[in-house]
Order: sequence, then structure tokens, then C-alpha cells
Amino acid sequence: MRMPEHRPAAAFALAFAVLSVGASYSSLLVAGGRGPNLGVHILRPGSDPRALIVSGQTITIDVGLSNLRGDAAAHDTALMVHVPSGLSLKGFRPAPDKSETVEDGLRLTWNLGVMEAGAFPRMFDLDVQAAADLKMGTELAIEASVSTTDKVVDEGNTRSNFVLLVENGAASLVIQSNLDSVPFTVDSPVDFTVEVTNLGTVAASACALKMTVPARATFTSSDPSPSSQSGNVIIWELGDIEPAQSRSVKVEVALDQILSAAAYGFAPKLSRLNFRFDATTATDVLNPNGGHREIARRPEPAGSNVAVALNVAGADYPGVLPVGRDATFEIVYGNFGNAPASKATVALTLPKGLDLVGATPATAHSNNNDPSGASVSSWDLGDLRVGESGVIRSQVRVTAIGRDGSLVSAAIAAEGKDVPSRQKTAYSLQRVAAQSDVGVVGTLPRSPATGGGRSARWILIAIVALVVIAALSVVRVIRRGKPNA
Repeated sequence: MRMPEHRPAAAFALAFAVLSVGASYSSLLVAGGRGPNLGVHILRPGSDPRALIVSGQTITIDVGLSNLRGDAAAHDTALMVHVPSGLSLKGFRPAPDKSETVEDGLRLTWNLGVMEAGAFPRMFDLDVQAAADLKMGTELAIEASVSTTDKVVDEGNTRSNFVLLVENGAASLVIQSNLDSVPFTVDSPVDFTVEVTNLGTVAASACALKMTVPARATFTSSDPSPSSQSGNVIIWELGDIEPAQSRSVKVEVALDQILSAAAYGFAPKLSRLNFRFDATTATDVLNPNGGHREIARRPEPAGSNVAVALNVAGADYPGVLPVGRDATFEIVYGNFGNAPASKATVALTLPKGLDLVGATPATAHSNNNDPSGASVSSWDLGDLRVGESGVIRSQVRVTAIGRDGSLVSAAIAAEGKDVPSRQKTAYSLQRVAAQSDVGVVGTLPRSPATGGGRSARWILIAIVALVVIAALSVVRVIRRGKPNA
């Protein structure tokens, strides 16, 4: 008998599933467990692997049995499959040795004899049909188990089940597109893909995709070519789409040159472009509104867009550095443009009194010749891909802080066409940690000129003393019954 085309793929999938859980078997071998390790798995082969079925529909289920992870043969092996009530058996390959009706369905048995160590999955196909009167939401559990006269390594692999869920017979079209992530610039055409997927349970017939292009954008080409075009509305006839299958269209549009100003934020009224997509079918659909999607994009300047941020770790309070201790300055960098950044570099400028003692990664260059006493350390980042980011951690020893604080800065630059932005340089102003900063959250540092906290304590003590003396005088007046002289 000719082997069905789906069986090699199903056997490979089952073998992969067996190998993917090999860690548990390895741990058992370390503990001394050796022997056959039978595994049984159930899946739905073909283009639609989902556990869905429609009333009256016939589908194929594959049961796979293997000893792939065993290091000994399994003797007197038997495979048993239970088909529940609500499913009728329409075919099987190979034929079972025994078929018997039980209270809640049908039980099939295959006597397989010896399964050698390392045996790849053997496939057993079942064609099952759902009863015509099943209600949506009904669950139908197909169960499989394997037995042997030998002791298996892992009993947990000898049983499996596959629960079919009854759904309505209808199509369900969903639209996906990478338009929201591709470069959206005036300088070059915008290329993107639109994909229509049928997530329903029956084939969607006579499918079509309609795209409405916004003003200031022009449709230039597509693959496949459109079936029709009227102004800014383009339509593609996609034909029939089977369940869990997709049709895709590659589209190219061009943006109006007037949007160049909007790309840099100078014309906000022109900046939002809204694309509309609608998928239709002649078949009844589960979600009438599911075949609609809108994607809005704003024009962006072409090129890389490197940016940097600066954080401080190891300080007790934000913006406060204790003299005599180390702090870590974290430089977060990245390329947030739509083109790779070429030969990117980052520089960290530390004012006098802050000394770099280590960095991860190590610095490429250091310069202490600034007239103000500041030091500049730099890193060569090389080329940064679109979206690539990283962190540089610099250990800094605090030996002194300026009277008005110490301003630390980090800057990033790249060669070629890099978009100008405010995120090329980041600053962090740090001040000295005073005694009153330690142990009291929210306390301001005392002023060296006035004595700060010490003077405030003496003033508070004096006020309390005056209040106590006044209270004692009132008590004396009341006791004497006459006014105080």
C-alpha cells in the first residue's frame, strides 16, 4: 500500500518531540535507570495541525510509537488507542489486531512484538469523523497508551491524549503586515508584505484583499500584480485559502516629497498616514470584522539614529556621590534609526575629582590633557545594526566634587548619514554627599557656612525649654489664685 505523503513529515515531527524531552531521560541514566523507554504521541498531520473539527467533518490523526530514547529492546509491545463516542472510525493504516466496542467509544489494539532500542516512531493513521449533531465547544479526547512486559525507564511517556474541539464550519480571515516596522522614508520606496491567513475550520473561497492607500502616498508595484486599481484603492484576487493557510502580497509604495519636513517634525499636520486593509471571502466567516486592519505610520528621516543615556549606580541618593567611594556609571547606547550605523563611538567625560578605574568593555582611548582637569574615555563600537543596543559600565572613584557639583557627560557619534537628535549626548550632575545625607531619607545637606543641622538642633532645644518654663508659670498662677506679679 502506498504510504501517505504526510507520514514522513509526521514521523519526523514525532521524532523531534521525543528528542526534545531527552533531558529527563538523561537524568534517569545518571541515576542508574536503564532499559526500554517507550514513548507514544498523537498529532494531526498535514497543513492544519490544530486540534479543531467540525460536526460531520472527517480528519486524519497520527499515533506514533517509538523506543528512540531507550537503550534496550521492549518485548511483547502493544499499542492501545481509545476513540471516544462522538467520533466514528472511517479508516486505519495499518489495521489493528483487535477492535472492540466499549462503554464510551471504541478501543483498538496493535500487537507489535519487539521494539528495538533506538527505534524511530512507527506511525498509525486513523481517519475519524465527528458526529453531525455535535455542539460547538464539545471536547473529544483520543487516548493512546503502550504496554510491554519489560520495565520502562519513564512511565510518563507511555500515555498520550489529543483533545479535539468542535467548532463551527466557517472561514476566519486575519490580516498581518510588517508595514508597522519597515523603514518609512521619503528617500526610498517603502516595501512591505501583507498576509491573509484563514484561521477558520473550512476553506475560504474567492478571497480578495483590498488596500486603501492614504493621500501623499502612491502605489507603485506589487507581487503578484493587482487585479484592479481605482485611484488609491488596490484589489488583489487571492483565490481559495485552506484552513491554517496564507496568501501574501509584496507591496511597494512611494511617499510624497512634501513629507520630508514632516519626517523631521516640522509639519505635524502632514505626519500621519493611515493604510487600510480589508480581506473578503464568499464563504461564511466566524468574525465578520476580523478581516479589517489599519496601520498608521509617520514619515521618518532616512539613516541611522544613534542615541545614548547615562545612569548612575552605587549612590545612596540620586545625584549624590560620597567622596572616597566608587560609583558605576552605566552608558546605554543603541541605533534606533532605519539604517545601520557606521563606526559608532561613545565618549565619557569625567570632571576633575572623578577617576575612571575600570570599565566593561575596556576603553579604547583615554585622554587626561583637558585644561580643566577633566578626563575623556572613549569606546569604538564598530557598526551597529538597526535596533542593536548595549551597555558600557564604568567604575569611577570619587576623590572630590566641585562646589557647584560635577557634571558628567556621555556622547555618541556615528559616521555617514546619522539622524540629528537630542539623544546624542546625556548629562548627569552629581553633588557631594554630606553627613546629613547619611541615614535620613529626604534630609538636605547642612550648609558649611551656618552649621546646618547642629544649629537647628540647638534652636529646637531652646524653643522646647521656653515652652516648659511658660507652662510651669501658668501652673503656679492657678495654684495661688492670683495673677503673676
